[in-house]
Amino acid sequence: MASLLTLKGATPGQRLTLDGKDPVTLGRAQTCTMVLESPAVSRVHALIKSVNGKLFIEDGDGKAPSRNGTYVNNQAITAATPLKDNDRIKICEFLFTFHDQPVRPPLPAWAEGGEGEGNTDEDGEGTSTVEATLSRQSTNQLLEAQPAEKIAALLEISTYLARTLELDTLMPRIAESLFQLFKQADRCFLILRDPADAAKLIPKMIKTRRAGGETSARFSRTIVKVCLDSASAQLFDDASSAPQLALAQSVADFRIRSVMVAPLCSATDGKPFGVIQLDTQDRSKKFTQDDLKLLLGVANQGAVALENVQLHTSLVTQERSRRDMELAKQVQRSFLPQTLPKLPGYQFYAHYEPALVIGGDYYDFMPVDGRQVTLLGDVAGKGVSAALLMAKLSALARFCMLTEPEPAAAITKLNDELLLNDLLDKFVTLAAVVLDPAKHQVTVVNAGHVTPMIYRQFGGKLEDAIEAESCGLPLGVMPGYKYTSVQAELRPGDSLLLFTDGVTDAQNNQPKPTRFEMSGVYETVQQARPVPGEPITATQLGERLIKAVKQFSVGTNQYDDIALVCFGRVP
Repeated sequence: MASLLTLKGATPGQRLTLDGKDPVTLGRAQTCTMVLESPAVSRVHALIKSVNGKLFIEDGDGKAPSRNGTYVNNQAITAATPLKDNDRIKICEFLFTFHDQPVRPPLPAWAEGGEGEGNTDEDGEGTSTVEATLSRQSTNQLLEAQPAEKIAALLEISTYLARTLELDTLMPRIAESLFQLFKQADRCFLILRDPADAAKLIPKMIKTRRAGGETSARFSRTIVKVCLDSASAQLFDDASSAPQLALAQSVADFRIRSVMVAPLCSATDGKPFGVIQLDTQDRSKKFTQDDLKLLLGVANQGAVALENVQLHTSLVTQERSRRDMELAKQVQRSFLPQTLPKLPGYQFYAHYEPALVIGGDYYDFMPVDGRQVTLLGDVAGKGVSAALLMAKLSALARFCMLTEPEPAAAITKLNDELLLNDLLDKFVTLAAVVLDPAKHQVTVVNAGHVTPMIYRQFGGKLEDAIEAESCGLPLGVMPGYKYTSVQAELRPGDSLLLFTDGVTDAQNNQPKPTRFEMSGVYETVQQARPVPGEPITATQLGERLIKAVKQFSVGTNQYDDIALVCFGRVP
């Protein structure tokens, strides 16, 4: 009597008798004659029925086909197909054989084949579902069984890979070496995980033995995933019949037969970051266990070489970035004044320190019609983008201050120029001070900046140089905005102090960090006199404030760019 024998599935060895009287249904529904518990299986996936005394198998429930198809001898069926003795039926991950005569009991699990032996079916031929797994840790012992010429070839490959630090040179060389070692291989793939997304696979190298075949060659993501998930080498005697790959349409589409795949594992944590896959499209050319061992040896050497290349590339990129940033730092420094102004009866001090290699703070000095202009600005943010905008701001500010005699009109023009040229994607604060040394008078314009302050030598106190209601908006906030100016007198020993918020925002190294704030500025200035009653110069005032900020924030990374300018009358 005919029967259906389960080879792969939840109940290997189960035999279903087919008497031909009633149709036999196979599927996920509990009402089916044989229930196949898998979400990939349709509710009624296939049926077997008798027609004129002969058994036929049909995909689907007789009205509609199944989702993933039914295969007889690895061929998808589209109509009722007669069954012959020893036909193999595959439904997703389930595999059956049809018999028109009594069959022998299935082999026990221990006899189904190990790492070096394959399964055999009833007619003595090796089954196409043989598969082998090999962990990377056992490679050294397993390679001892390789022929001397293959060991020599592996050593030659290892020597070459150790000398190569160019990825574009390394990967084709790996493929050429593999084709020399494995004559049956038709295609070679080197596939890496995307560093930004581990689920994404990137084919870094595709090589085919047949010229021009690279354009149409495709790898199976299912096969690669099996290797990556297990972190072990895999051998499929016939990928089209392997139960693990039953749902992989690519295996059939790309005509993948015998296939080996070995992981490329990191030397630091042992986790796979890619795979090498070799396959053949000829059923008569098959890989062996010894081939798998040798491939794993090559993969281990290749993984080390690839990691060395990636490390070398990373170091080269870092060094190039370091040189670029150092050059950018030099260029930015060139925008800042190289010398301090020299005015009889006055003293100037300036300090600039970016939080990163380059920053967005800036200051400038320029003489205009017998007066001395001092500018100090702060571009929102830090780093490259802030530094580039600072460079443009510096040039435009000079232009506006030289073409507009009145400071308030010059800053108004600067605001309009920045908005007109669409240069601002972030705001800029700026303080402009024009000193008339003949009158000892300063004209102050504040565009949203930290309030400029005057240190009065008499009394040793700080006071705002411009009142809050006279402060304008930061540059780039409102087109056509009119800025106003305020005048103040500098008496002997008085100094004007300008700084960016990197001073007040400096943080200390405490479990709950606090900021330097304006209270720290006031306290530093009040304690700045070296000897009670003796005057303090602008240079001493600036140096004391910078020193206090550094002492406050010792042990922490600089929070923001710092720029400070202080000038005043000699006492």
